[in-house]
Amino acid sequence: MKNLLILEDHPTSAMVVEEIIAAVVPGLTTRVVDSVEQLHHIEPAGVDLVVSDLVLPNSKPAEVIDLVSQRFANSLRIFFTALGDAKIERQVANSGALLLSKSQHYKELMVQVQAFLKRDSVNLNSISQRNEFQSLIQMPGSPKPLTIKQAQVMEQVSLGRTGKEIAKILGMSPDTVNAHIKEAFGRLGVQNRGEAVSNYSVARKLAARLHGEAALAHLQPNAD
Repeated sequence: MKNLLILEDHPTSAMVVEEIIAAVVPGLTTRVVDSVEQLHHIEPAGVDLVVSDLVLPNSKPAEVIDLVSQRFANSLRIFFTALGDAKIERQVANSGALLLSKSQHYKELMVQVQAFLKRDSVNLNSISQRNEFQSLIQMPGSPKPLTIKQAQVMEQVSLGRTGKEIAKILGMSPDTVNAHIKEAFGRLGVQNRGEAVSNYSVARKLAARLHGEAALAHLQPNAD
């Protein structure tokens, strides 16, 4: 699976959809369009997954379902909407697509998307399963989360602090800081600090979405 098409006329909603899908299937190339008219200019053969809102300008929900289902019959399809209509729910189910509600909690959406795409790249039960040394920061697709020390170091790196500054804040030697950074690179799947900060930001945002910001207290310097 390589290419994701999002049909959504609200940029914020499109961003949330892309974030959810990218967490489950890393590395997708995403294209966003904001009207059904634009679908006619997209080659269906190049689209692996379509995620579409149902409330769009100049289009009725039933029409959107039919158009997306017919034009992208060979693609996986997810409809994402705030509508609560039994008829619409049946139409989506009969089309073989997945219907997601915009009123659902982020974690619930993740569970449904993972099941629909038959993916298991995000550990949704990481709070209960992690040991005393593991953080909640885990890059989608990575077999291991960052350790608490690695996460604490990367939190400081993401704030733009130098190795010496981090060493002073966390009470460790600069060599130990560098060792934690090197190990974090592997778990984040990167080769340099710029990539590490970018991937750490993605993983941190995902952890906050799934578990709440309060669950990330272990990122603070005084956390055990």
